[in-house]
Amino acid sequence: MSVKQFIKGQYLKNNIFAKYFILFAAIFLIVLTILGASLIILVNAYTQNENTKLLKENAQSIADSVRQNLIVQDMNDHYTVEKEMICRTLNIISNSIDADLFVCDVGGNIIMCKEKSGVMPFMGELPVCIYHNEFTVGDVLLKSVYEGGYVGKGSVSGRLSYIVGYPIYSNNQIIGSVIATAETNVNELTMTVLRIFVFSALACLLIAFICIWYLTRNFVKPLQQMSKAAKQFAIGDFSYRVKVKGNDELSQLGTAFNDMADALDRLESSRRSFVSNVSHELRTPMTSIGGFIDGILDGTIPREKTDYYLNIVSGEIRRLSRLVVAMLNMSKIESGSFEMKPTNYDISDQIIHILLTFEQKIEEKNIEIQGLEDLHQTYIVADTDMIYQVIYNIFDNAVKFTNEGGYIKVNMNDNNDSVEVHIKNSGIGINKQELSKVFERFYKVDKSRSLDAKGAGLGLYIVKMMVEMHGGSIWAVSDDEESAEFIFRLPKTYRPIYKKEKRK
Repeated sequence: MSVKQFIKGQYLKNNIFAKYFILFAAIFLIVLTILGASLIILVNAYTQNENTKLLKENAQSIADSVRQNLIVQDMNDHYTVEKEMICRTLNIISNSIDADLFVCDVGGNIIMCKEKSGVMPFMGELPVCIYHNEFTVGDVLLKSVYEGGYVGKGSVSGRLSYIVGYPIYSNNQIIGSVIATAETNVNELTMTVLRIFVFSALACLLIAFICIWYLTRNFVKPLQQMSKAAKQFAIGDFSYRVKVKGNDELSQLGTAFNDMADALDRLESSRRSFVSNVSHELRTPMTSIGGFIDGILDGTIPREKTDYYLNIVSGEIRRLSRLVVAMLNMSKIESGSFEMKPTNYDISDQIIHILLTFEQKIEEKNIEIQGLEDLHQTYIVADTDMIYQVIYNIFDNAVKFTNEGGYIKVNMNDNNDSVEVHIKNSGIGINKQELSKVFERFYKVDKSRSLDAKGAGLGLYIVKMMVEMHGGSIWAVSDDEESAEFIFRLPKTYRPIYKKEKRK
């Protein structure tokens, strides 16, 4: 990441960690700011309550002292010993609580304050206080004081202060008032709280950074592995796997990604195998066709043997045709575009007719057909041509692998909602390890024996797809090395699994 991209914000846009940290830091700062502001407000409220409580106690004490020592005629600037004592008390209390207390007459004029303490009177009068001479007690404040006392905030000589005022009574008559003020400067407690808040916020941000870095790294690491795997898949390498730890959502996603990779790997292997098999299946007959025709054209093959080799060429062409048709049918079935035409018909009659098509091969190998006498009319709703191909392919394999003088046994079980057809032949059995593979594309059982050298290995694969298209199932059984049995089950009613896709 270049400095220019970072300055333009590309790093923040493209980096999950930066996005999560900024989001979390913003939320955290907002929460801390709200909590800090609430705490400061609480501290200020506590400070105001404590200050005003202290001012109230001392203002009441001064008011009681004035009431006990002075009368209405004494509320003026004339010097008396009592007034001197009250001024000394005002000075002591004001200095001890860092406040300003003074006594006013009924009109709000300040007649006693701490500055007049210890000052010699002039011609029997208390000296004028230059500091308090500029103070003015407004009528609104005096009215509030005389109505039962005042506690609150206000401006005193242009400075915001706590203000407490109490009336002075003498013989149930208001003779003046005591006013106490204290500046509302930010005190040490508030500054301490503010410092704690700032340090706590920085410490929390640092912890949050470490936690988010750790969590985001663990969160992003599987995604980075998936991104790397996806790039490997794009170039055809399906061997890369995501390391899965735990059982959370990311682990499940990683497991699903690995499962997808396995499926892609199998699909790619299947695709390569398909291309290889198709190439081989097409090349073999084409090589034979080309070789025989070239031999006929250049005279290598004698004229008297031309018909013999032309018959071979014809057989190879039919083999190619069957392969192409099988591949087309397979493609249509897999894409869901194979159109099914279900009809109600007797499947036992269909089995007998298919067996008649193999009559010549059956007689040549002296094969005994067993179980036909037990067949009875059984009607199903299915695509006649597709089920015909299913039964034909199974009988074709049975005739092909049945030994000379062997047997093919047909059995059919009629259930309430389905019919089950069993076709068993003697001869060559199927290994248990291969039973699950016989329905795979291009798979040939026991390839080393080369008994089916001309087969493409698509017959049973297509049979399986056609049976499943009807909502049925098919499987193979081989209890010994001298027999094999194929069983398929079809529902009597039409229950298609594959549906034709709508063309857009």
